[in-house]
Amino acid sequence: MTHKLIVKRLTNILFLGFSALLVSPLAHAAQPNITSYIATNSGAQCDSNITSTQYQATYQITTTDHHSNAQQHVTLTLTRLNDRILYQHNEVSFEAWNKNGEYVRYFPAQKRSISYRRGDLLALNIDTDLDRQFHIISKHGLSQLSQGSTMTGKCLNQQQFVSRDAEQNVAVTWLPQMALPNVLTVDNRYQSIHYKLTELKAISKDLFNQRIGGYQDLDFADVGDSESDPFIAKMITQGFIQHGSSGFYNADGQMIDGGHGGHQH
Repeated sequence: MTHKLIVKRLTNILFLGFSALLVSPLAHAAQPNITSYIATNSGAQCDSNITSTQYQATYQITTTDHHSNAQQHVTLTLTRLNDRILYQHNEVSFEAWNKNGEYVRYFPAQKRSISYRRGDLLALNIDTDLDRQFHIISKHGLSQLSQGSTMTGKCLNQQQFVSRDAEQNVAVTWLPQMALPNVLTVDNRYQSIHYKLTELKAISKDLFNQRIGGYQDLDFADVGDSESDPFIAKMITQGFIQHGSSGFYNADGQMIDGGHGGHQH
């Protein structure tokens, strides 16, 4: 099987987060450890305000190239409130997905945003697995793995899932109460991708709304009539808004078809 097909299969199971896995300057910052929160014998106080539909989760993502041993590090923060989830991996922009299929990209420095309706995404040949967007691994992807042991923690339980074959190995430590991975590793002969949850905390409705409030929004359908706007022109030049392409990338930062992976709009 070719490298391209292996990567495509990998991204069918795993949502890689963002285009090209850009290196974040925050990647090596010290992060709180949640080990005590999920340990069986722990003095940690469980926060009842953290639920599977309202939380902020921070992941450290490490990608290792097996040929060169080079590594890329990304800090990815997910912030969820009910049917909306925010993805942020740098200071330039962050993304919001709604379970109705709508997508918004926010640019904090400019206080501008671009909104895409479901029809806009389909017109761009972007057909996203929303289950994967909200849980990093879709229910279908998890069902393809073999379930192992279950560990009972003071606040959160953990379930082990694995899959090993000639092409790649997948190992997941799943948090069933959160419907999120605590640890996720995908390894093939070309590279390994390792997700580690480093922080999990409550997020209030007010704080969530503050994150996305006060932006001047533009519908993607109106972008073509707004290219004289310096902000829109700059975003098109820098590739944040792309016409007629899928905008989805694999773990190597190469554009792929069919909506597997993150996208750059």
